[in-house]
Amino acid sequence: MVEFNIIAIPVDFSEISSVIAEWGKALAKKLGAKIILINVVEDISAFEDISADAKTFQELEKTLFEGAREYMQSFLNKHFSDFPDVKPVIVKGNVVEKIIEVAKENGADLIVMGTHGKKGIDKIIFGSVAEGVVKYSPIPVLTVNPYRIKEK
Repeated sequence: MVEFNIIAIPVDFSEISSVIAEWGKALAKKLGAKIILINVVEDISAFEDISADAKTFQELEKTLFEGAREYMQSFLNKHFSDFPDVKPVIVKGNVVEKIIEVAKENGADLIVMGTHGKKGIDKIIFGSVAEGVVKYSPIPVLTVNPYRIKEK
């Protein structure tokens, strides 16, 4: 019998993250599972060829991490105040790779994520995160299309 003791939920703090978090939390409650809440700060080193000094990139990275920590705390307070078994993780790197890496390192049995996240230029530049995770993850992935969910 397959058991789901730890569920990884990647979030980008977009409006969709709230919907996915609620689905993941409901599933975790039903299964008696813990949650790993993952946020990945995109690795900006790919843009180092752009005319800017290293200090500018270091300051930007620091600002991104501080923002991610603030968003994560606010997100936890809003969506998980009634669910104590949540481990927040913020990492830097390639989003798809880091989601899978953090899920594996934390012993996740399932990844629950949205089929849609940030839109616009981010999606064009970075591609579909959900598609990459589904394609490369050795851990089963449950995707939820937040735009197709019927409200009860």
